[in-house]
Amino acid sequence: MLIFTLFLLVGCKSSYLVRNASVSNIISSFKDYAGVHGYQITYQNDATGSYRLNMGNVYVPEVSRTVKTTTVIATPAKDSYQPMTAYEETTWLTVSNPGHYVVATAMVSITQQGDNVLIVLDGNDVAGVQLNDVYDYFEGLGYVIEKK
Repeated sequence: MLIFTLFLLVGCKSSYLVRNASVSNIISSFKDYAGVHGYQITYQNDATGSYRLNMGNVYVPEVSRTVKTTTVIATPAKDSYQPMTAYEETTWLTVSNPGHYVVATAMVSITQQGDNVLIVLDGNDVAGVQLNDVYDYFEGLGYVIEKK
């Protein structure tokens, strides 16, 4: 469960270059992508190609972590033939984060670069891999796209 949580909490920043395309066509296709996937565009500026996607709520399960700290204090014996006397103190600290929902969001930038269009997707920590299918979506529409 902890491995899943760590995987889920990894943010996502991806860049794609769409060959021989115009910003206006890519913006239209991007809006279709958001609608088909059930995402909401909560901010849009078509002039600058800036968007914010709300991808819904993601459940982050409870995470509990326990840390053990040990301190050893040793005193030397007066006689070298005697063993050392040691005192040990152990402290346990448990931190628990209850399960909760977090909104998965992403900032999107779509800009023209010569004959090509650059798409930059920057998701928050819980967006995870939800945006990885952008490549397949645009490729399915017939665009020549490459990961940067």
